[in-house]
Amino acid sequence: MKRTAGILLFIILLAGQAVMAQAPANPLEGSWRLMSQRSVYPDTVIVTLNVPPSIKILNSTHFSWGYQSDSGEEVLAGGGRYTLESDTMYTEYLEYHTSEALVGIALRFSAHVVGDLWYHVGEFPSGFRLEEVWRRIE
Repeated sequence: MKRTAGILLFIILLAGQAVMAQAPANPLEGSWRLMSQRSVYPDTVIVTLNVPPSIKILNSTHFSWGYQSDSGEEVLAGGGRYTLESDTMYTEYLEYHTSEALVGIALRFSAHVVGDLWYHVGEFPSGFRLEEVWRRIE
């Protein structure tokens, strides 16, 4: 009986470790779809509510992002490393991007996850603020 209990305890411990190994390292880890976007320039605000498919995928250290216009004529992509500080400050370090001017820069965003929504706000070097809402993809 003690041996059976010992084996059962061992299996439970192994299963618990396997579950913990699959748990996200942070609240941003996973797949996201862009739901809305607002670009704020010094003299103009552009609000995009029906955005074409744009997906961002994050593992514990890297992100990848892709977009394709409805017509399929425009395809954009980028990715690289990222950091998340105190679950509220998200920084992307662009290692590749379809816009060469963005390769090598760091973009800092505030990041707030509420339920399955990620609110993402940051400044771009070209002088505009980007405000996005992403929804987690199951």
